[in-house]
Amino acid sequence: MIYPEFIKKGDYIGVTAPSSGITGEGKTKRLDNAIENVKKLGFNYIETQNVRTDEAERSSTAKQRAEEFMRLWNDNK
Repeated sequence: MIYPEFIKKGDYIGVTAPSSGITGEGKTKRLDNAIENVKKLGFNYIETQNVRTDEAERSSTAKQRAEEFMRLWNDNK
């Protein structure tokens, strides 16, 4: 069985919105606090464009969501 390496300080944590995004002052403030905590732990943070958008309960079109997910998945940072 192949096990991935454990995440370590300096690694990147990527966030995307495969369904609805985060909008509203309360929710975005909680996201920003979480990002700060991740950075304080020594990790880098990447956010796709659709994380902070929400149109009819979706962050973006299905094609855009898939492309953003795959972009993070294939990013070698």
